[in-house]
Parts: sequence; C-alpha cells; structure tokens
Amino acid sequence: MKDQDKQKEKDKVDTFLKELEERLVSENYGLVVSQALSFLSDNKISLEDYIQVGLIGLLKSIRKFEGGKSKFSTFASVCIKNEMLNLKRKNKRDLVIFNEDIVNSNHPEFISSSFFEYLPDCLEEEDKFIIKLKRMNHTNSEIADYLSCSKSTVSNKIKRITKIIKESNPCDH
Repeated sequence: MKDQDKQKEKDKVDTFLKELEERLVSENYGLVVSQALSFLSDNKISLEDYIQVGLIGLLKSIRKFEGGKSKFSTFASVCIKNEMLNLKRKNKRDLVIFNEDIVNSNHPEFISSSFFEYLPDCLEEEDKFIIKLKRMNHTNSEIADYLSCSKSTVSNKIKRITKIIKESNPCDH
C-alpha cells in the first residue's frame, strides 16, 4: 500500500510541476518575443527561430532558477538572451557569403593577375577571396564582416593560407 501511495504523491507533484512550468512559460512568452525582436536586425535568422530558442532558454531558466539570488524575470532574460546569442554564433559559423562584386571586380589590384597565377591550385575560392581583400588593404575585421565570421577565424584562415603558400613554394628560404 505504501508504494502505491508514494507513486500517487509523486504523480501529483509531477503534474503540479508540469502545470507550473506551463503557466510560467505562458506568463513569460512576451519576454521571449521582446528578446527575439531585439535580435531581428540579423535577417539571416527568422523571428520564429529566435522565439523557438528563446523558449528553450525560458524552460532552462524555469528548471534552474534559485529563488534567493535574483528575480525570476532577470534570470530568465539572461538565459533567453544566451540561447539567442548561441543561435546567432552558430549561424555565423555555418554561413559564408562571398561578395561577388569584389570577387569579379576589375579593380586595379586585380588587373595584375600574374600574382594569382602563382598561387597553389589547392587554395579554395574562399582563400583566394581573402587574399584579394588583403591585397585591397581590408582589415581582418572587415574581412570577418564579409565572411560572417569572427576576426580570430579570419586570422586562423590567413595563417593556414600562408602555410599552404609557403609549403607549395619550391624555394627553401
């Protein structure tokens, strides 16, 4: 009998917690939407995607909130914002956009194509694009904006490109 009573109590507690979680989600849905709208300037990610990851952040905040440290809304805002930032970072890593106007440009820097004739064949289009931008005196920050990645990622790509060029050069200087 005692095991059945314990199970009934556990079921009641689980039901209560689930209802409480659902109530908190519906009460704080506006918080998720307002955070999502603040991230919307980046048109690569839809409002629905931001809301979806924001709701995940809200659920995490509901499950991890400890009452004495701060207000729930403050804690939830941070969790929601972190989830949205993670989505934005992940999307930047996965998305590379080339500026075709620069790649196909007849800019004076590109007219001397003999430079590019000496580049190794194993370089990818993105690598050649980075070289073109560097020859036009673009900063790593500007290149990062073109490629939708971080400055450190651009720096690492430049190091890799330099290594490839050095290894393919027959001179042993």
